[in-house]
Amino acid sequence: MKLSFLGTKGYIEESSSRHKYHSSLLIEHNKFRLLIDHGIVSRKLNMIRPNAILITHAHPDAFMWLLKDEKYDGKIYVTNETKKLSKFDKNFEIIKPNKWFYVGPFKVMAYKVIHSLIAPAVGFKISIVKTKNKTKTLVYNPDLIVPENKSVLNGVDLYIGDGSSFMANLVRKKGNKLFGHARMSTQINWCMDYEIKNAIFTHLGKEPLRIGDKNLVNKLKHNKINGMNISIAYDGMESEL
Repeated sequence: MKLSFLGTKGYIEESSSRHKYHSSLLIEHNKFRLLIDHGIVSRKLNMIRPNAILITHAHPDAFMWLLKDEKYDGKIYVTNETKKLSKFDKNFEIIKPNKWFYVGPFKVMAYKVIHSLIAPAVGFKISIVKTKNKTKTLVYNPDLIVPENKSVLNGVDLYIGDGSSFMANLVRKKGNKLFGHARMSTQINWCMDYEIKNAIFTHLGKEPLRIGDKNLVNKLKHNKINGMNISIAYDGMESEL
């Protein structure tokens, strides 16, 4: 499973030479190209050439079709809540949270996360069978406060999470409902609780961009880690699982 981080910045005006495009991940296996999220500041689809697209939620940095159109004839997998917010009619395939489905060689499950009151979000748990009876599994949730059910983190080899905040409190409350973003340190605690050894943070916010990638990793490792591999994604970064 080859991973290409096509974009790594959040829904902010700030950017850097390493974080120019909105968060987007391309996963490749057996020549099938699965794209997760495609926002208004993204590389063109005719350059990416995905066979299918998964969308986490209907914010402009994750779902271009909230504000403008781009030609694409393949399937775009969305929740019903995301489809209702689209301004354009595309080849949408409705997905139901907590139900496994197949996209090419990938086994995929969307799971609900707490993030936005207006645009309900999901994360994705994605698995492939690499060798006989052996799977590799990642989760991708670039925008969240917390998964609605953290047991989704069981059996995960790689956690790809929300890099909006290092120390800043980006959790807000309206009535009795929360919205916003979890700190990176909080997400690392989840990884430790579920024995996930590898974590990559994307969707960088203002504070992490100001601190810088290298300093972020050093601070996170200094504060938290025992035996974990932690990295900060940057535009164009490639990895394998």
